[in-house]
Parts: sequence; structure tokens; C-alpha cells
Amino acid sequence: MHNLKLHRKGLLFYCVSAALFCISSGCATSKSTLSDLLLDNQLIVTEVSQDAKRSDCDTLVITCIDYRFAVENQGFINETLGLKDNYDHISIPGSILNLINPETSDLVLSKFALSVRIHLVKRIVMISHKDCGGYGGSAAFGSELAEHETLCADLRKARDLFLEKYPTLEVNLFLESLVQEGNEIKVHFEKIL
Repeated sequence: MHNLKLHRKGLLFYCVSAALFCISSGCATSKSTLSDLLLDNQLIVTEVSQDAKRSDCDTLVITCIDYRFAVENQGFINETLGLKDNYDHISIPGSILNLINPETSDLVLSKFALSVRIHLVKRIVMISHKDCGGYGGSAAFGSELAEHETLCADLRKARDLFLEKYPTLEVNLFLESLVQEGNEIKVHFEKIL
């Protein structure tokens, strides 16, 4: 447990720095060069839903930056939760780890407050995942049960922080994990009460 705390503290600076970078500038990983992305300065046009013209949205979604979950998260948020074109999405390393850490929670909450205030958000959806590098991966917990209990407890603490600051918000919690099903690896989402 002592090593887990030291590991968490060592990752604190990295996670907060990366989170602020992602929040302020957005994260995109590409092997393309800038000139490839700009297509020799040609105009790139994409279609936007008519709903995107609104200046508000109902929900703020908070996830980890882990690439293994990114595509499935979008499908879950857009289709399963039915939030397509109606949410802000903030990805930070460790998902809610920096939110519940007393040393960083005020800073992280202040960034989320922009979405709540400016876009008139009524609901928060927080998605944490197993084998999170922000926590040191699954191995840092010693057992699957300890990992599950810790992540669920941390999600609940994060919910309590939001409700303390914004008591009228609805806060939904989900824990996701990679699960081997036959020859495929799938993402499972568990709603946490």
C-alpha cells in the first residue's frame, strides 16, 4: 500500500500536467506530419450536426485518455447513453484520480466548472477503467477485488465532490474493463451506484 501511495504521488505531477494539456489544447496522436494534416493548406471540411449549433449541452463526460478505450467510449456515450451531439468530453490521465486527490482536486474541478457554467450542464458521466496507468495498472492493487473496490470507491468520492459543489447535478458512474471473449477483447461497462 505504501508503494502504491508513492507511485500515485510520483504520477501526480505527470497526470495533472498532461490533464491540463489535454483540456486546454486537446490531444491527438498521429503519425502524420503537419503538412499531411493540412493537405498542403487545402481547406478540410467536415459535416456537423444541426444540434452542434447550440451553445449549451446537457452532459459533461469525463474519461481517461487511455487509447484502448477511446473508440468504445465514443460508441457507449453516443449510442448506449444516447448523448450524441449533446455533451462535452474531457479526457484526463487517470480519469478521476486527480479529481479525488486533495492536492489537485481544486485545480481539476475548476476546469470542469467551465463546462458546467458555460454550457449549462445538468449531468456528469464519469467513466473510470481497470488497469489504469494513472493508478499504476492492475498489478498495483494486488488483486482484482482490491482494484474493483478501490476504483468504485474513488468514483463515489468523485461523485460526492461534484454534488458538494453542484448539488442539483445528476452524476452517473461507470467502470469499464477489457474482457477476453473467445478470440476478441471487448470493453465491458458496469454502472456503479
